[in-house]
Amino acid sequence: MLAGVVVPGLGYGAQAPLLDLAREGLSDRDVPAETVTWTVPDGLLDIGPEPFVRAHVSAALHRLASAAPAAQPVIIAKSLGTYAAMLAAERQLPAIWLTPLLHIEVIAEAIGRNPAPTLLVGGTGDPSWLPDIAAATGKSVVTIIGGDHGLRPPGPLRNYAQALGDVGTAIEEFLARLS
Repeated sequence: MLAGVVVPGLGYGAQAPLLDLAREGLSDRDVPAETVTWTVPDGLLDIGPEPFVRAHVSAALHRLASAAPAAQPVIIAKSLGTYAAMLAAERQLPAIWLTPLLHIEVIAEAIGRNPAPTLLVGGTGDPSWLPDIAAATGKSVVTIIGGDHGLRPPGPLRNYAQALGDVGTAIEEFLARLS
């Protein structure tokens, strides 16, 4: 049995499209989930957000363990939430990293050393997405051509809807492999 921890980005909450897809993917499988909410303090990025993210994700994992002790947690995080990669690697937890901050070496390194199944999703229009680094992790990778940090490619909304469909399908397939 799986259990999910959904982790927001800096200004990208759980109601935003990518994390909403993730929550729906968990819900469709009757997977219990904890959604992290936070108010990011001013200056956090200047002092290093990893302890802040770790504390929130650790608390969510603790709540899940109390509610579903036999469940295998999977972390699904967006952008700032990918600072949880170090925690995931330490605990060998499967993860879905949506627009991971691969330009931050400790995040990319943690993703690569985690032996658990992992899915990385990013867009070529996002400076945080480094396709060569993503490939070097040896993990499953989905790249949205032209996608920005929200994975929206340029052009008509149809392009964005297609990108969201591709991400949703990748999330569903990844969760199915974990089940």
